[in-house]
Amino acid sequence: MSTSSIQSYSAQVRTAPPRMMTFSAGSDADAALMTARRWVEDRAREFLVEHSLPHNPWEAGIIFVGEVSSQQALAELVVYTSDGDYVFGWDDED
Repeated sequence: MSTSSIQSYSAQVRTAPPRMMTFSAGSDADAALMTARRWVEDRAREFLVEHSLPHNPWEAGIIFVGEVSSQQALAELVVYTSDGDYVFGWDDED
């Protein structure tokens, strides 16, 4: 997917209630995507500090191109345990 025409990314962390944030792409869509990924990972880490892992694996978050309602998923964060440690893995849709 070409990032040159992307205006924003929406990120959602799958907690109850879900946490959401929109990131404007501005002139650097790649930097905005990296910021959105960090935001999702940070919120997932905060959740894990406060709670146990809800499922193993946990589909912790997702990033959309544009609004969440667009349903055009770009990447999904999956958190799982391996040898007692949390592993954060991005499943890119493109």
